[in-house]
Amino acid sequence: MAGATKATVDLEALRANVRFVRELVGKGRLILACVKANAYGHGALRCANAALQAGADALGVARLDEALEFRQNGIGGRIVLIGPESLEATNDLVRADVEIAIDCADRLEAVLRAGKASRRVPIVHLAVDSGMARFGASFEEASQLAVRLSQAPEVSWAGVMTHFPVADTDQQRSVEQWRRFHALLSRWKTRGIAVPCCHAANSAAIMGLPETHADMVRPGIMLYGIPPGAAFASGKLRPVLRLETSVVALHWREEGDYVGYGETFRCNRRTLIATIPAGYGDGIPWTAGNRSWVLVNGRKAPVVGRISMDQTTIDVTDLREVHLGDPVVLIGSKGDQAITANDWARWCGTISYEITTRLRARPCEIRYIE
Repeated sequence: MAGATKATVDLEALRANVRFVRELVGKGRLILACVKANAYGHGALRCANAALQAGADALGVARLDEALEFRQNGIGGRIVLIGPESLEATNDLVRADVEIAIDCADRLEAVLRAGKASRRVPIVHLAVDSGMARFGASFEEASQLAVRLSQAPEVSWAGVMTHFPVADTDQQRSVEQWRRFHALLSRWKTRGIAVPCCHAANSAAIMGLPETHADMVRPGIMLYGIPPGAAFASGKLRPVLRLETSVVALHWREEGDYVGYGETFRCNRRTLIATIPAGYGDGIPWTAGNRSWVLVNGRKAPVVGRISMDQTTIDVTDLREVHLGDPVVLIGSKGDQAITANDWARWCGTISYEITTRLRARPCEIRYIE
C-alpha cells in the first residue's frame, strides 16, 4: 500500500457524528465513545481526541494496550474497559486509572487486590448478561455482586452495563431485553441498593431505541459515519474514512484469457485489465473477488478474478480512457458515485465493522483532515 494507496480520515466528520449522538440522546446523558480496535480502523489517538473535543465524556476500549496508548499520549480523562481482559492485566489497568468492567467475583477480587497494591480506589462497572451470553454476570450473580459493591468502600462503583445482540435487526426483542434488565435494577433499588450510572445503548439502540438511552450511551460504528444497519440510514451521519489508490498496471488481455489465481475469471472479449496495489494483505477482503466494484475516474469498474495479497485486478474496458496513475476509490465518493464500507460488507457476506477494522493492515499513507 505504500506510496500509491492512502487513507483520509476526516476528523471534523467524526466530531459532527459525536454531535449527532448528542442531538439524539440529549444534554443530560453521558457519551462513551468506543475507540477500540484502533478506532474501528480509523486511528485511535486522533479519533479519541476528536471525540473528546466534540463532547464525548469517556472513551471505550477493549484491551489493556489500547488504554495504555491513550494514557502514554496524554489523554487523562475517563477510559472504560468495556470487555473482559486477562486477570493479569488488572494491576496495570488500575495503575492507569482505567475503569474496569467486572462480571464475576474473581475479577472483583483481582481489582480489589490491585487497588490495595497501588493504593488507589479502583473504579468498576458491573457487567450484566441480559441476553448476549458473551460477557456479563447472570442476574443472580450480578445481584450478589451488586450487594457487595454497594457495601465496599475500597472500590468505586461507577456503572451497571449490559449489551444488545440484536438492536440492529430485532427492536422488539431488544426492548424486551431492556425491560428485563431494567426490572432487575428496579428490584435492587427496592432492596436499598443505589444503582449508579446505567448504560446499554450501542449505535443501533441510540438511533432506534430511545427508551434504552439510560444514563450513558456507547456509540461505536455510527461515530465513523457508518449506519449500524440498513434500517438506520441517516443523512446526518458523515463518513469519516476515504480509501483510495491508483492504477499501477494496465494491459489488454485476449478473449479466453484467465485473470488471477485459481482462474476464476475468464475474459469473454478483449478486455482491458487494470491492477491496483491493494490486496488482502492490506485488508481488502479475499472474498470480494468477482463480486465487488471500485471507482476509476469516478466510474464503477468491477473487480475481476481473486483478490491477491498485494494487488487487485479490475475490468476497465467500458470506461473512458484509463491511464497509469489514474485515481481509484475503494471507499468514498467521486462525483455522483459512492462506495461504502457497507457495500463491501454486503459483497463479502460480513459486516461493516469487520471491513474497516481490517483495512490498512499494512502501513499506508494516512492523512487526517481537521
